[in-house]
Amino acid sequence: MKRRWKKFLAGVLSAALALNLAAPLALADGVACRVTKVFVYPDHVGRVNSVNVNCIQGEVSYNQGVLTFDGDVTLTTVGPADTGTISLVEALGEKNLRLVANGKVTGRTKGNGIEKAKEIAGGEYDLTYADLGKYSVTKPIGILGGDTGTTITAGTEITLKDFHTGIGGGNVQIDGTVNITGAQFQGATYGIANSTTVNPGSELEIHADRYIGKDCLLTYNGGHLLMIVAENGDGNNIVQGRLSIGNVSRFWYRTDENGAYTEINVKENYENFTAAIGQNQDYLELTDVDPDQQESETYALLVAGTQVTKSNQNDVLEDGGSVKFDPTTNTLTLNDADLTLDGAAGGYCCIDSQLAEELTITGTATLSNADGILTEGPLTLDNATLTLTGNINEDVGDDAIRAGRSDEDITIQNSTVTIAGTNAEGNFFQYGIRCGKLTVANSTLNVKVGGSAIVADELKASGAGTVITAETDASEEQEYYALELDELTLRDGLDLVEGKMNESKKAKIAQPEQAPTDFKVYWVVHPGDEPVNGGMQFPGAITGSEEEARLFEGWFLEDGTRLEDSPYYMGPGANHVGNLDRDVTFYGHWRTAESGEGSPDGGDGFGTLLAGVAVVGVAGVVAYQVGTELILDQLLPAGVAVPHTRAELAMLLWNTAGRPAPATLPAFADVADPELAQAAQWAIEQGYLKARADGSFKPDKGVAKWRVIRGYRAVTEP
Repeated sequence: MKRRWKKFLAGVLSAALALNLAAPLALADGVACRVTKVFVYPDHVGRVNSVNVNCIQGEVSYNQGVLTFDGDVTLTTVGPADTGTISLVEALGEKNLRLVANGKVTGRTKGNGIEKAKEIAGGEYDLTYADLGKYSVTKPIGILGGDTGTTITAGTEITLKDFHTGIGGGNVQIDGTVNITGAQFQGATYGIANSTTVNPGSELEIHADRYIGKDCLLTYNGGHLLMIVAENGDGNNIVQGRLSIGNVSRFWYRTDENGAYTEINVKENYENFTAAIGQNQDYLELTDVDPDQQESETYALLVAGTQVTKSNQNDVLEDGGSVKFDPTTNTLTLNDADLTLDGAAGGYCCIDSQLAEELTITGTATLSNADGILTEGPLTLDNATLTLTGNINEDVGDDAIRAGRSDEDITIQNSTVTIAGTNAEGNFFQYGIRCGKLTVANSTLNVKVGGSAIVADELKASGAGTVITAETDASEEQEYYALELDELTLRDGLDLVEGKMNESKKAKIAQPEQAPTDFKVYWVVHPGDEPVNGGMQFPGAITGSEEEARLFEGWFLEDGTRLEDSPYYMGPGANHVGNLDRDVTFYGHWRTAESGEGSPDGGDGFGTLLAGVAVVGVAGVVAYQVGTELILDQLLPAGVAVPHTRAELAMLLWNTAGRPAPATLPAFADVADPELAQAAQWAIEQGYLKARADGSFKPDKGVAKWRVIRGYRAVTEP
């Protein structure tokens, strides 16, 4: 071939790819997926329909194997957008394609509906075959399972209209709701033409000439299954050998819409059911929920695949009471519960709440090998200790905890939540916590996942002891973050001490680490000081021995921030501070085994460290104070003696605060003075002094001077 023809053909191919036009089948391995006529390539990130195409209306985007339909979306391959018999969505080179929707996806096609997606997660799909004249030629399929299987997750609703076959291709797992029906017809020719499994909590409704194709299999693990013969049914709907009863021990069936249900216990009277399905049935309905039970006796809550009912609410798993449910308060109490889904338990989610009202979970449990907690409404974890994990290689958890469609609120208080787990693919969970507003109070969260760890409209954290650690193992190129938030509100001294929201792969929220409070010297610098050979330069020798040098921690701000982590640090190699906008005091700190209240010398808790040692600094250092004594002299009012005992400190703080009454009556055996008893009780309640395990107060015991400084400032500078 002449060079100019090669260049011409290369140019044509390049132009076709740039316009996302249909490419030859040979290019499929280089294409992630196709949405109507638009090809999406593996490295594409962002909107799929950025070019104005009339086959896609609405927001559709792609990122790392996830195709997202945001809000209401319309897909069409008919009318002005006619592209022949191609499907609405088809996975090509991306074998693990996930479809995620948070609204309604409406589709009209002259081909198949959705082909070979690994997972269809969330949202509502209304798909219609719209070329009835070619129905018998095209034989379109609504959902074509992928080579490694397809899962329709809980909360996903799919309606398939006028397709020749409802579900075909590779294996399909149904955890959501699927309705195979008709618009112009009464239903499909075949309902199921592959191996499909119906799981607890799911719904499958089939209107078809034949429910299950020859050599195909529908496995029933639970949920609601309804099969009704279509108008053109040929009377050959014997499903024996095609309908299998899987991981369900008890269910009910009927063969007439107005008929009575028959209860089947697999170990006792299963032969009654086999006899029924050995005959042609124009109507066949199965359910794993007792149909004779009053509706109010069944709660919209499943735990480890078990439906919560009035009869089992006090022992849901029938193991002695590890799971209890109180319907009056919608509280689920877990008592060292093991909520592990291993296949035998069925289900897709450890705790699945379809309650519109708020669900409260309390107690201790391990949730593993499946999605963790999914709720329809708000969720509260109160005094809960939960570990969510997984290690199976066959699948990966989508959400550890999710409220609604990531739009309901979650409150976590006085709880510890650990989300982690690994398998051959990496972290087990894709997302850690997804919700509207996340409120965390006095709790510890440790979240490590493959995608974004915490996704919320707003995160509000409070409580001095709250610690939130979030981490994703996503690559730098992937748009997953430790904290994916619109707003962050922190109280009670909490701070984002590591990472940044919507940017970092690892982040931590906590109170800044408190530096040692046993300082002996401090160093004051002013904005007008000289950077070098002046007040801003680091001090010189400040230790008197090798031991003191070994124990020296460094320079800290009063709030505990290390100099190197402060805005005044000028970087490695610099010997001075800078960027001063005010007078700044840096405190020198040492470690010591004798540090703290009740040291052998009964004094400041430093033993003999630095005693009498002069602090030597470079020229121009403005103010060195040796020892805490001079700090206290400046801090306390004139004429007020520095307290040296617990009794003296309690009286000083109590008198300074206005002699408030304690919350409870004091009862110290070693305190006879009633005023001192009140002062001691109040100081302990406020946290200025520590309570003693034996109930005594130890009024004459020495007190560390740093405790005097902290207590007095807390009272006078609230």
